[in-house]
Amino acid sequence: MPRPLVIIHGWSDHAATFKTLAARLRETRGGEVTTISLAEYVSMNDYVTFDDLAAAMDTAWTRRGLPRDPRSIDAIVHSTGGLVIRDWMKRMPIAEIPINHLVMLAPANFGSPLAHKGRSFIGRVVKGYDNKEGAFQTGARILRGLELASPYSWNLALTDRFGDRAAMYGPGGVLCTVLVGNRGYSGIRAVANEDGSDGTVRVSTANLNCARLEADFVDRPMEPTYRVTESSGTVGFAVMDGHNHTTITLNESSGRSERDKLLLERINKALDVSDGNFAAWCGTLRQETDALMDEIDTRSETQGFQNTVVRVVDQDGNAVPDYFIEFYDDDKDPKDLIAKMFHTTALVDVHAYGDDPSYRSLYVNCTKLERVIDKVDEALSVSITAHPSVGEDPGQSPVGYSTMNAADIGGCRIPQAQLSSVFRRNRTVLVTLRLKRERAQRLFDFTGAP
Repeated sequence: MPRPLVIIHGWSDHAATFKTLAARLRETRGGEVTTISLAEYVSMNDYVTFDDLAAAMDTAWTRRGLPRDPRSIDAIVHSTGGLVIRDWMKRMPIAEIPINHLVMLAPANFGSPLAHKGRSFIGRVVKGYDNKEGAFQTGARILRGLELASPYSWNLALTDRFGDRAAMYGPGGVLCTVLVGNRGYSGIRAVANEDGSDGTVRVSTANLNCARLEADFVDRPMEPTYRVTESSGTVGFAVMDGHNHTTITLNESSGRSERDKLLLERINKALDVSDGNFAAWCGTLRQETDALMDEIDTRSETQGFQNTVVRVVDQDGNAVPDYFIEFYDDDKDPKDLIAKMFHTTALVDVHAYGDDPSYRSLYVNCTKLERVIDKVDEALSVSITAHPSVGEDPGQSPVGYSTMNAADIGGCRIPQAQLSSVFRRNRTVLVTLRLKRERAQRLFDFTGAP
């Protein structure tokens, strides 16, 4: 019996946007679709949270009478809808998740650079002033979760992409395919475009495949250690050349262009793939995307970028909000060419999360980085300087970090051969750096009785 299908829209959008896609699916799938349910939810009210949306979605699921048997229904989500359904699925035992096939269209899995642009920018350039929830309301709490380097997207990924729960993705569980475009908008909305994005989300923040890097400067600051862990489970990912954040929904599309036909074909295959063929499907998408990226890598706007989310904490797990990360060549190149080229060429953008600057997104052009560090004997080292600097002198802080001098702290050395394990195009890496917070002796002392 064919599975029913639900379609969930994104932030500031509406169910009506996906009537065209629903019609195209009925035309091309015929008897493969029994019912298509279009979600409708409030995302532009400043008091609504992701927790509210996940809870309300569960209530609406029951009210609508949608199936809850394991793997009994398919879903297509767009943009913020990807976070909503992931938040919803994390609340139930893996074996009871009702989703079989999950197709994510330009999901904001690790945020959007638009989320922190401000109400005036979003209202005028992106969505206009027609919000029925109230003038200038943009869904403030939702946008905080959508902001680059948000703790929300960080913690959600730790929950469903690492550890035991990551087993939910793959054969026998949720067969998830992520499709994202690589072209920005035209007209006035083009002001929102940035290289490596579809106008709203970055290719790297859409990809659900990610990695963790944990570096420890606490016990041996001159010889810090680090390890890289790839996300678990299996998720398909592909870049759809020429599509932006809107056209990937096929809204108001004739469906006759080759790009639209390919997109619809990919969506249908993602809804049909079996457990036994899923690994091969993911491999095919990976090969096609690699070939596409290699072909268009000479176009600056479509080169491969990585969303590198850094969080700095002390040995007790407390946030370190004021720091500077330095990338350099520890082979002491007298001209510091690698350091200069990384900071001025490969590092495209840095964004500190507004409510907690211990979280930051570093946008790295991996294409240019590979060209900078292209010899076997070259390496990239990563170190950190944090404020305040601790000391015993009255003019220094009695608490803080010993990171100001080269004799205080070293760097994590990444050889050229291992560079691709740390910096890889079209993905997100969650980086945790641990520093030792020190306390000067004068902070607290006992003296003898007079």
